[in-house]
Amino acid sequence: MDDIVRTAEQVITLTHVRDYVAAMGMVDENNPEELSGRLAEARTLLAEVATTVTQPTTDDPIRAAEQVVTLEAARALTAEYVDVSVTETGRLLGHLMATEVQLMELNAAFGEAATT
Repeated sequence: MDDIVRTAEQVITLTHVRDYVAAMGMVDENNPEELSGRLAEARTLLAEVATTVTQPTTDDPIRAAEQVVTLEAARALTAEYVDVSVTETGRLLGHLMATEVQLMELNAAFGEAATT
């Protein structure tokens, strides 16, 4: 039963990643509240992936290796998170970009896994 629950959590989390990436759009780089809010949302999602997705979702050894590398990169990024002041728009934007790129890479590595 635990495997079924874990698999369901992974599918849900990866679906959230896919939805976030699909909804990404322009951000007002001069609006620190918007940057901060979006960064918080992206970081929360990435942290959820880092804790929920514990194993590859494919039997293809090449794709599984890609998924493992991508997961390790996500975990490394979440381990490096530091608080960024809302007044530091440049840093907010940089952290947002890094986090969203990681989410896009996760989406590419696990893209079809959430539906199978």
